[in-house]
Amino acid sequence: MIVRRAKAQDLPKLNILFDEYRQFYGASSQLALSLSFLEQRFRDNQTVIFINTKDDLFTGFILLYMGFSSVACSTYYILDDVYVSPAFRRQGAAKQLIDTAILFAKNENALRISLETQKNNEKSHRLYESMGFIKDDEFQTYHCFLK
Repeated sequence: MIVRRAKAQDLPKLNILFDEYRQFYGASSQLALSLSFLEQRFRDNQTVIFINTKDDLFTGFILLYMGFSSVACSTYYILDDVYVSPAFRRQGAAKQLIDTAILFAKNENALRISLETQKNNEKSHRLYESMGFIKDDEFQTYHCFLK
């Protein structure tokens, strides 16, 4: 499998995988909405999308959103979405995508990559920790939902 940065012409095929990801997390299939979201992320220049491919198939993706640290006067990346299609799991695709994200962030002189995952997602916890991510026990996360 090969990981590469997504290009504009990849969006129609990526959209199918992205919609599959949204359904995996309980959202209804909405291809037009998914495509619109991806197109905007692609244009904003603060989102980086890498795709994992095998032959002509898109097997997985990772989305990094740029964040800013006021204290460090630096940028960082938020790893918000990583997904591998079920048929291609347990073959190292997620690790490949995360490795690529780490290398990209290092090359951009980013401060860090941050992520959140569900407390009961122990497989992901083990993967992230094996790749050098450190669990944050100092800060509590809060959300103010607006929709």
